[in-house]
Amino acid sequence: MKIQQKTQSNYDYFIRADTSPYKGEWIALSNNRIISHGKDADVVYKKAKQKYPAADISLAKVPDEQILVLKQLI
Repeated sequence: MKIQQKTQSNYDYFIRADTSPYKGEWIALSNNRIISHGKDADVVYKKAKQKYPAADISLAKVPDEQILVLKQLI
């Protein structure tokens, strides 16, 4: 359950955050922060884990263009 809550927190942050500086890149998120970014998802994740080995990390691809994201309410 805790992992799901942290993943939800990372998702909520991703939806609200200004990610425009990272257009077309992968970003690693943890604790409501962007902790790594780049063009290769594997490299971004490894850098994030290297910096924060105990962190719960979520990866997201920042779109090149603005998109509409809908969230399902349970």
